[in-house]
Amino acid sequence: MRSIPEKFMARIYKIWMLRYVDVPKNAGRALQKEFARSGSAARPGKAERGKYIPVVVIVNGRRTRTTLTPAGGGCYRLQFNATLRKAARADVGDLVGVELRLDTESRELPVPPELAARLRKRPRLQKEFDRLPPGGRMQFLRFVQAKSPAVREKRIKRVLEVLLERSLLRPGKARENR
Repeated sequence: MRSIPEKFMARIYKIWMLRYVDVPKNAGRALQKEFARSGSAARPGKAERGKYIPVVVIVNGRRTRTTLTPAGGGCYRLQFNATLRKAARADVGDLVGVELRLDTESRELPVPPELAARLRKRPRLQKEFDRLPPGGRMQFLRFVQAKSPAVREKRIKRVLEVLLERSLLRPGKARENR
């Protein structure tokens, strides 16, 4: 299913350090409906709640993947991080052309083979890893990425320690571990 683009012009605003553009209400609603229909919500019920919507954005001809965030009242904001601002060559006060499409591609990072093998040997830690929300899992996977095998091994050991701590400190686990 090919996403229908939502195109509009918007001014970049700033709240404290955050730069953003307001997404027109009709564009936000259309993307929200498409997201709910696509079934691409990472978790059941997420699309119905209308929270965060994964999108591909093209600003001034520059393309990137990002997420629309709720701004209240059924409206959404597109955050302009430094990478997007530099790519679009735009900043606070500038008027930019924005094109949004629903991002239906997976955002899952692959689990490195070394980590996957270690988790298979420790089912309790595998279960804890599987319980992590997508953002938490992504942080662990990015942390493990390293060029040097020695550094990767050291980081994998640390991830396993943290997962063990999480499983031991999980509410209700204290009784099970006795």
